[in-house]
Amino acid sequence: MTMHQLIALSFPLLTAAAVAVVALLVRRPWSEKPVELPSPSRERVLDHLERLNAEIEGKAHLVRQELRHLKNTR
Repeated sequence: MTMHQLIALSFPLLTAAAVAVVALLVRRPWSEKPVELPSPSRERVLDHLERLNAEIEGKAHLVRQELRHLKNTR
């Protein structure tokens, strides 16, 4: 292999290394503070669960109606 071929083959590795170094220097992950999400209040969680339950019950009702309709059309 000639020197020019070796240099050409090493360019992808050099590019990846340069991107990694720049990402480390620009982003500096060691200096980032962890994001603290506020804990959801009990009331909000209960409201959300109630809404989900109502949605599930509504869909179950529609499915039951559809099944009844299919049984009657046979």
